[in-house]
Amino acid sequence: MSSPYDVVPYRTFPRRQTHPDRLAALATLFGMSPKPVTRCRMLEIGCGNGGNLIPLAYHLPESEFVGVDLARGAIAAGRRMARDLGLRNVDLRAADLRTIGEADGKFDYIMAHGVYSWVPAEVRDALLAVCRARLSPQGVAYISYNVFPGRYPRHALRQMLLHETRGIADPRRRLAAARRFPETAALPDDVLFHDDLAAVNEPSWFHEFLEHAGRHRLQFLGEADPHEMFDPRGRLQDTEGEQREDCRKQRSFRQTLLCHARVPLRRKVTAAQMDGFLFSENPHGHRLSGGEAVAQALHDAAPLPVAFEELIPYAGGRRALREILFALLRAGCVDLHVHDFPCEESSAECPRASALARYQAATSDMVTNACHVLVKLDARQRRVIQRLDGTQRCRADMGQWFAQMGLLIP
Repeated sequence: MSSPYDVVPYRTFPRRQTHPDRLAALATLFGMSPKPVTRCRMLEIGCGNGGNLIPLAYHLPESEFVGVDLARGAIAAGRRMARDLGLRNVDLRAADLRTIGEADGKFDYIMAHGVYSWVPAEVRDALLAVCRARLSPQGVAYISYNVFPGRYPRHALRQMLLHETRGIADPRRRLAAARRFPETAALPDDVLFHDDLAAVNEPSWFHEFLEHAGRHRLQFLGEADPHEMFDPRGRLQDTEGEQREDCRKQRSFRQTLLCHARVPLRRKVTAAQMDGFLFSENPHGHRLSGGEAVAQALHDAAPLPVAFEELIPYAGGRRALREILFALLRAGCVDLHVHDFPCEESSAECPRASALARYQAATSDMVTNACHVLVKLDARQRRVIQRLDGTQRCRADMGQWFAQMGLLIP
């Protein structure tokens, strides 16, 4: 029996919020001792064709990755890509998440993007049961889901679309009928079909999600975008505050991190903790006055992270840097890291692009860098990067651009 995702494929691409580095950094921030990123086990539920998981497996060769998805066509495509890249540390399975059991062992990181809100209640329950049973003692689970109250307008649109397309079985005819609504004009086919026209799409309130997690002995660790946990005055919110912020921001989507309920957490974040991290620019954050030299240094290094010690000269001292970085974190201007991504920061005469980027460039203008970020290439850059296996010369300016984008490896 084919899955709806076989009929209308859903685009799968790297999500930096699901990188084990991000999960480990947030766990470290709140006092946990997560498994090192370079030697961990990660499970992705709803992995599609491996567009998120395969780049992780490529750039973290000593770690192990398992992905499950119901879409057999997507899994077959992912397996071909993994085989072509010679990856032996990734296992993609066409299976129901309820088949994940004791034989699969424990995972240090579990991620489920686009699953929780889009499956029946019993499968949502099974998802959290897998997280509790298969998560290692200091493990972190990432779960994304739609939330009220911000989801109400889109939820109303969905109800209208379902009424308009009732009785239409053919996916393409359903999409055509839904397109009669001008509100759908900006929605790609895969999003419209699998989100708004999905058989199940049940948003929840944040407190309802936490109650559900609590029944499985899981607790709230944080949000995958850490700035979302601070209010406008820069104060870290407790779970009640998080619910209030959902109402204030009219938040419609969450990327929540969970851990075992028995794990003690340090729910206070201060500037003094900044020393232990690396930092990269988040271009989507709110701009701040003060700390411009630090922000510029991060911008110049982007997308690569910079260690705390390397940023001290731009702040004039350790104490000042702590305060600057803490302010940038609260405003969403920086991302935290515990992993120093293996990239060449300058180009050699004969540079070597990652085999992953060279492989992706053959069929797409979007390639994945070592920092798990998509990089768009023009036609010439696509042609050049496919030849960069360490034996071909490259123009210095283009080679340096590839290096700056995190596409060259040692």
